[in-house]
Amino acid sequence: MGDRQARHPEYPEAKTAAIRLLAHQARTRGYLEQRLRGKGLAAAAVEQAVGDLARAGYIDDEQYARRRIDALLGQSKQGPQALTYRLVQDGVDQDLAERIVTEALEGEDLSEWAAQAARSRAATMRGVEPGAARRRLYGYLRRRGFTDAHCISAVERAMADADTD
Repeated sequence: MGDRQARHPEYPEAKTAAIRLLAHQARTRGYLEQRLRGKGLAAAAVEQAVGDLARAGYIDDEQYARRRIDALLGQSKQGPQALTYRLVQDGVDQDLAERIVTEALEGEDLSEWAAQAARSRAATMRGVEPGAARRRLYGYLRRRGFTDAHCISAVERAMADADTD
């Protein structure tokens, strides 16, 4: 067979299914592998098909991650933990996701992002007991992926702003 690897009998089916998924939108290697294995296709066939498509340039996790981060940040400002989580959920490798998020957020003022989100949310909590408002704001910011330090600082800023209103 030369240097060509023997193809698994399910290879054509796996490749066709992967191409169908890619025809709708860009996908990650991890996503495709999971979906194809979920269809009951053999792991070897899936690996061969996805590998061939990646080598041909149809699957590029780094490019996918960069575009996805741009889209996510266009929707709303989120912290690094939430952005990384979203990429990993899409099938991007953890290390690649962390690197792409770090690059995308370089030079951004995450403290200000968190403070803006906290002020906006605090405006909807008029009349809520201050301790409860602090806890709710903190939880809200944590769910948006901000670090503890950003959350604490933003909550205190928002609460101080609310006291001066």
